[in-house]
Amino acid sequence: MAPQSKRAKVGSACQRCRRQKLKCDIKRPCTLCAHAGVECQTTEQWRVVQPQQDDETKKSTPKRRRVSGTEISEDVSISEQPWSSSTMSLVQGAFNFHNSMTPDKSLTTALPGGGILNQPVSPPPHAGTTRPATITPRSQWLRSSMEELVSLFPPHEIASLLVDTYFDRIHWFMLIFHQDDFRQTWQGMYDLPRDQVVERLPNPGLISTFLVVIAIGLQYAGRYRHELLTSYGISPVDLKEQVLSITRAKILDIVSLGSLESVQTCVLLGTYYLYHGNPELAWPVCGCGLRVAQALNLHRKMSPTPMSPEMQRRNETRKRCWWAIYEIETFCSMSYGYPHSINDSDCDVELLDPLAKSVTGQSPASFDDTHQCPTSLLSYKYLMSKLSVLVKDILTDLYGLGSLKGKRHQNRSGGSSELRGLFHRVAALDARLHNWRKEMPDSLQLNGQDIMTYPSADDMDRDVGASGPRFEAHIYQLQALALELAYENARILVHRPLLAYKSTSAGNLESQNTDEQTQSPLSLSLQSCRDAALRTSNIEKTKIFSLATCTYAAAFIGIHTFTAGVMLCILISIEPLGLQSHESKIGLRRLLGMQSNLKSHSNSTLATQGLEILERLARLVMEKELKEILEPTQREQQTVPQLADSKYEPYSRRPNESNDFTIPNEPNVNDEAMFTYIEDPVMSQALFDFDQELSRNDPNPALESQFPDLLGPASGFAPEQGWIWGIDSLALFPEL
Repeated sequence: MAPQSKRAKVGSACQRCRRQKLKCDIKRPCTLCAHAGVECQTTEQWRVVQPQQDDETKKSTPKRRRVSGTEISEDVSISEQPWSSSTMSLVQGAFNFHNSMTPDKSLTTALPGGGILNQPVSPPPHAGTTRPATITPRSQWLRSSMEELVSLFPPHEIASLLVDTYFDRIHWFMLIFHQDDFRQTWQGMYDLPRDQVVERLPNPGLISTFLVVIAIGLQYAGRYRHELLTSYGISPVDLKEQVLSITRAKILDIVSLGSLESVQTCVLLGTYYLYHGNPELAWPVCGCGLRVAQALNLHRKMSPTPMSPEMQRRNETRKRCWWAIYEIETFCSMSYGYPHSINDSDCDVELLDPLAKSVTGQSPASFDDTHQCPTSLLSYKYLMSKLSVLVKDILTDLYGLGSLKGKRHQNRSGGSSELRGLFHRVAALDARLHNWRKEMPDSLQLNGQDIMTYPSADDMDRDVGASGPRFEAHIYQLQALALELAYENARILVHRPLLAYKSTSAGNLESQNTDEQTQSPLSLSLQSCRDAALRTSNIEKTKIFSLATCTYAAAFIGIHTFTAGVMLCILISIEPLGLQSHESKIGLRRLLGMQSNLKSHSNSTLATQGLEILERLARLVMEKELKEILEPTQREQQTVPQLADSKYEPYSRRPNESNDFTIPNEPNVNDEAMFTYIEDPVMSQALFDFDQELSRNDPNPALESQFPDLLGPASGFAPEQGWIWGIDSLALFPEL
């Protein structure tokens, strides 16, 4: 039977004809709508199965459709989609079998998979200001929720100031949407009558995204901007709490919209709670965003068919949302010990295009390609996303993230071969870290040089809606600081497992010369952890650090400096009178100063609690050192090799830094006598002393909620900041 050649005529029916069951035609506007004098609207999500065409016909005449006056290629779709098990996939197949149209989305919202069938990319921001909404709330309760959110809109002058504050303080760190699109969107909302915003807006999710941007802007408004808000009769604290409380209460309504803006709202709200001392709220909120993102197939790449500029822009926005979620998942897994909810084998979305807004240069074509294109503000997000993938591999390969501990002990041969395997994994991951570090362009490296930026935080606060060369240089330095912290923290993460071991042969450490020690995996790991922690402490010397305490990265900085401080406390405790102990204590002092600075400038709960814990650990360190001085023990100093002293210059690559972590030569690796290592009792004792002392003290209730494992057992749903400090987690292998 010959295929039906006229199906496209019915499949492209406009909304009015389909709603009234009229016989539409393929012209736009259609004849019936033109005669009725109404606007002819097509729906972006409607797609009819077309008769099979030969490959040449498809290549020569790509089918296109018009949506709101803009041509969009229907060839733009998720590529390489696997077979779906959803109920609606079966329904769609049944209708396709009869060459018939799939039921409209309005008839399938209650069916599994019906609400996301052929989910469209969110409409362009300008679409909602010129015509009635094509996407409206499905029920009165949803409409009521959106109207309640609209009632929170501040006056236009206040909104303009707070949006500028967001792009001055937060956008460089998140980069979750295009600045021009967002500015056009919120201006369009204010151009509409307040009582018509919900009906005429293309996607009500824009409302919640705008409000969270406003709330975060209120959090980071400085003294000058606070005075401006007060002059308008606005209480920044009251408005922020009102917006956050109502948005949090309506989060399920927002998520039910299932739009790209819903994902953006969850990411912004989740990161706000994550960076402001409420990770127990951040985790489920970000989880909601992850589920919506997966339903929208944000984790899948679009087909390689040439896209229009508009579709390329939307595709980049999709990727921005996805990689923001990926970074949050990885950060929570690393810092709090939560399981990672993303399966990399199910994702094939590309990294962000660093030159998405440029007409010159060539962006990396694949994940394995290096960043050699001109630096842009998106280069930071490209590099951070790539590092997040690497950190997830570190957590999986070295810490067993996402698997039961019992599975790690199955099919083990035991003996030195297992430890040798650990050495090789550490070496491979360390090499990948070094390769990532080499990709960083000069503009995104902290080099300690004086770069044109703001002289003070007050001067920065007065530059509302900042732009120009000074602001761009300022942003690059902020991004360089964040990348440097993330890199040094990843180095600690890679080498920390080997700190749980020591050599059982005294001669193995005492008789080796310095050159041989540098080839020892344990010695290199110890040195790498100390080096990374000290280089983190040296950030305190940079001018950009004091300015960064007033930005969205303040809590990000606080967590990484806290980790470095704990590492130095442990290293000092292992060998309190060692040659490098003094240098480590100086680094610890700088890290305490950084935490104190963050506490006073950012009003961060995390910085406050991190400072208190580091101060407690510092007291324990000094008590242990005093005990070593007053009560000399007979213990031989064989636990830690005495490495040659070195100076830690901030962000200037030392000669030995270019050398990757290496495994001893193969003859030494296979020599069982050279691989006689056991769990280090000194490390175990140091961790035990910290835990016991902190448990005996009257713990601060606020500290318990933030760092339960460091303060003793806790119950309830709370983060586990100390999950990988314990010796059981560090030593993943049985005793040899």
